[in-house]
Amino acid sequence: MPNRPALLLTCLLCLSMGFLPMGRVAQANSGPNVVFLSPDDSRFWYMVSDFMTEVAKDLGMNLEVVFDHDSHRYSYLKIAEHVLGRENKPDYLVFMFREQVANRMLTYANEMGVKVFTFNTDIPAATKASVGGPRETLSNWIGHLVPDNLAAGRALVSILTEQALHMGLIEPEQVLPIVGLSGTLDSSAAKDRQQGLEDMARSKQSELFQFVDAQWSRQQAKTKTQVLLQRFPQAAAIWSASDGMALGAIDAVKMMGIRPGVDVVIGGIDWEPQALEAIRAGELAVSLGRHFMGGGLALLLLHDYHHGFDFSDETSPPMLSYQLKPVTIDNVDKVEKIMDPEHWRNADFRSFSRTLGSGKSKHKQSAEELMDGFTSALVGAYSRSVSRLPDGASVGSSSDSGNK
Repeated sequence: MPNRPALLLTCLLCLSMGFLPMGRVAQANSGPNVVFLSPDDSRFWYMVSDFMTEVAKDLGMNLEVVFDHDSHRYSYLKIAEHVLGRENKPDYLVFMFREQVANRMLTYANEMGVKVFTFNTDIPAATKASVGGPRETLSNWIGHLVPDNLAAGRALVSILTEQALHMGLIEPEQVLPIVGLSGTLDSSAAKDRQQGLEDMARSKQSELFQFVDAQWSRQQAKTKTQVLLQRFPQAAAIWSASDGMALGAIDAVKMMGIRPGVDVVIGGIDWEPQALEAIRAGELAVSLGRHFMGGGLALLLLHDYHHGFDFSDETSPPMLSYQLKPVTIDNVDKVEKIMDPEHWRNADFRSFSRTLGSGKSKHKQSAEELMDGFTSALVGAYSRSVSRLPDGASVGSSSDSGNK
């Protein structure tokens, strides 16, 4: 473990470059050292990093999280270069792709002898064209994990259509008239989700009037939703590539005297705590999610890889994917339990390790199976906490992501 002067010096250096490390840095564990580069300091990425912290603690891994407070591809690159330029380099670097800088981050890590695991967004086309995928031309890029964002974009349209039909906003044979809010231009997640939306329009399963980029911003989404609905008052649904922007859309329609969940149906992606509250209030129809656990799954795969159990072999490529799942008013209670950080702390993630677990965990499982297992473990942790309560006591499900 670094001494206090060394840790203080690291923090001062980071401050001089415009960012500050966050997380449980250099735990006194024998496990691998991992640095996760968070692309921004939004509520969602705090949720991701907090979950990773709990998984790392269970597995005996040393995790450091560094946030890109500027939330820009070049500041992200600068942070990566700083971490990779350290005298004591991490064993593994985990990050999300940002277009135009992804290749430089991968190649520099390869040159520095640091293994890389990427996750959450798909591999940019430029990266595929120049270096391929994991283990193709860069031996230290060992794996990639991504939710199926294309399928999520399509599913969001389908669920909004079902909800609009149930609410009487459209007739049984009518396609859904919809407007859309997308994220940033350098995000493959935004592009893939948007592609799913456009696929549904091309197949005549929805009528897409227009979509706009709202930069993942609640405020921009609010402003742009007002413009969209003034331009297309006949829109029955608002499709959003994130919950934050969906909440902005809710703000907008309320200001316009439109009732969310009554006059228009709105859906997003991320499982953000405020979104779950909006679902409970009947203002948000659906949120697709569970990818906040993706960073934790990446750590599990790295832990076992480090101890000789590779997640890739001749039958399994080093690119893994899983499906996002919807939360609606029908299952919001269950999902709120999953989102409670107290239950993250009470779950035992060692049971999923091929080196630490037993039984089924000894056999290689798919990303989908592992994500399902994580979900079941969190529900089980909630059930155990309830069973330990004295008679008459109750547990309130937290909607706070626990910014630790």
